[in-house]
Amino acid sequence: MNKQLLLLCFFLMNLGWVNAGPKIWKCINEKGEVQFTVEAKRVSSFQNGMAVITKAEVIDNKWVYNKGFIDATGKIVIQPQYDKVKGNGFVNGRAWVKMKNSDYWSLIDETGKVIPTNKYEKVGYLFDFNPNVTAVYRLGKLGFIDMDGKEIIPCKYLGDSFFKQGLACVSLYNDESGYGFINAQGEVVIPFQFKQAGTAAFMDNGMCRATVSGSTVLIDKTGKVVFKTSKGNIQGVSNDWVRIFTKANRKGWGYIDMNGATKIDFIYDDLSSFNDLGYAIAEKGGLKGIIGTDGKTAIEFKYATIYNDPTEDGYIMAVYPTDEPMSLANTPKDYFNTQFEKIDLGDIAYVYSANGSKLLPFRTKDHKLGYLDRDFNVVIEANYDVAEEFSEGLAWVR
Repeated sequence: MNKQLLLLCFFLMNLGWVNAGPKIWKCINEKGEVQFTVEAKRVSSFQNGMAVITKAEVIDNKWVYNKGFIDATGKIVIQPQYDKVKGNGFVNGRAWVKMKNSDYWSLIDETGKVIPTNKYEKVGYLFDFNPNVTAVYRLGKLGFIDMDGKEIIPCKYLGDSFFKQGLACVSLYNDESGYGFINAQGEVVIPFQFKQAGTAAFMDNGMCRATVSGSTVLIDKTGKVVFKTSKGNIQGVSNDWVRIFTKANRKGWGYIDMNGATKIDFIYDDLSSFNDLGYAIAEKGGLKGIIGTDGKTAIEFKYATIYNDPTEDGYIMAVYPTDEPMSLANTPKDYFNTQFEKIDLGDIAYVYSANGSKLLPFRTKDHKLGYLDRDFNVVIEANYDVAEEFSEGLAWVR
């Protein structure tokens, strides 16, 4: 090996060693003021007043990583000792953690105290909308426990790991009866009778898709069929209209009302649900655009992909088709505000999701990051190499 190659190898090995170690993270508020700094390999967004940090230390000439929790002042409230943390940490005062060399998850409270549970090799996420229960698995079978660790629904099911409108869609393990619905007390509310395909969670309107005699229908919370149509395959309900496709190749999308009258013609190759602002992403001829509930085009059909969640993100991003694969950040695109007005971002190369916060991370053409408000004004200058999204008024930068 020649000298230059040997030096290159040593450089790359050293670079890998450095990158494996901790970094200095700054936690800033929405004015860009540094609240505190943390030395950690990784950090997570704040959730319920705490954030997961991954500490790094060298033991026996190897990097060893442990996860713990800090509060919004930077104080370590639960010492780094865990190999894994489920999701972003605490929800409803509980978090799932796993110790090194353990096959099972532990449920802890906000002081780090372990809540006694049975042994579960897999667990579900904790959800704000399910404050009193969480999914657990034993030998591949689904059940539920309460926040005190008591198994309130035995591990004997397959299906959803959450309850919507008070019901969860499940089937008995290795049973061919089909899917039904149980409540949070484990009582069977709708008998096991539906095929898995086409069965989903109950929507806010109290209806759910299900397959009956080979046809997709809408049922109510008693299992009664409340809507069916011969016009097409039901895919969901939004704006009190039913979204269907009418062709065998899953094309010919449109909307009908609950009386079966056509509201949006079946002319689209694909069609999303209408959002809270009353518009949907549609596709024609392989290109995407946006339509309103009146069927009129709000954004032209000339894009390969459109990302639109103005409530969460604060904008609409429409990406042009390209002849060669490119990263999303580098692909030509247009940005629109929620009135479908094109936004001139100047030297800004890319805007990231805000995920519901007031500020949007952005990247300049020279790869520096900062933050915009929802009127697309720079409120925190692009001085960072890394800038994470804000959560609970705080964000991580370095």
